[in-house]
Amino acid sequence: MTNDNASAYLARLQKIIDEAPDGVDVSAIAAAVEAIANPGDRRTKIWFLLDRSGSMQSLAGDVIGGFNRFVAEQASQPGKARMTAVLFDGQNPFEVITDAQRIGDISELTQDTYWARGVTPLYDAVGDLIERADGRIADRAQAGKPVEDQVVLIFTDGHENASSRYDRAQIFDLVKKRQDDDWTFVFMGSNQDSYGEGSKVGFAAGNVQNYPATAQGTEDAFAEFSRGTSSFRNKPLEMRIAHKERFFEDTKAAEEAMDDES
Repeated sequence: MTNDNASAYLARLQKIIDEAPDGVDVSAIAAAVEAIANPGDRRTKIWFLLDRSGSMQSLAGDVIGGFNRFVAEQASQPGKARMTAVLFDGQNPFEVITDAQRIGDISELTQDTYWARGVTPLYDAVGDLIERADGRIADRAQAGKPVEDQVVLIFTDGHENASSRYDRAQIFDLVKKRQDDDWTFVFMGSNQDSYGEGSKVGFAAGNVQNYPATAQGTEDAFAEFSRGTSSFRNKPLEMRIAHKERFFEDTKAAEEAMDDES
């Protein structure tokens, strides 16, 4: 089939989708058309927000190992992805350690970069991250660069307790607007009711997991981040949007392991 014939065929399929009667589910067809029209061309922008507060001290080595495995696994996946990694604690609520690098070019996290200290200004960190992401999206649009699908991964082991520039209501509004724009927010927390804390700022329950603050729990948490991110990256646009509140696809291994231990 020539390129012209292929384009005409896809256009006919799209017309059928557009004219489908109300109540007829054509999402699978739409996803297939998107995948055929843009094979491997979906770009993912990963924003990784990593708690470095003092309570992480006993698990610092496990966090470093889990983060590095996440990066290595994502580097082996097909598709285009860049990642910004940010550490937050009471001394610095927004320390960028990797800025929009290709996933395969990211340096490993080490003890020279990651050590536990201070308190947990989670709202300030999330607010700063959204502001930075908004700026990147605007700059790329102005430059005519391809659209990136936004995934925000948040890893923490404690409650918000130190923000001074953003409050809960502000973060809720910011998150809701970005979710309406089809961003995906993911929240992994321990030593708290992650569902209760996540719902306060608008995170969808399907994108939240509790994990135990243990070496194995930390390993499981990062493995779940990687599994969900890999699945997201291998989906066409329609399915990415459809599953923006089901990042873990109804399987939560880190949380299930925690329940099995109790």
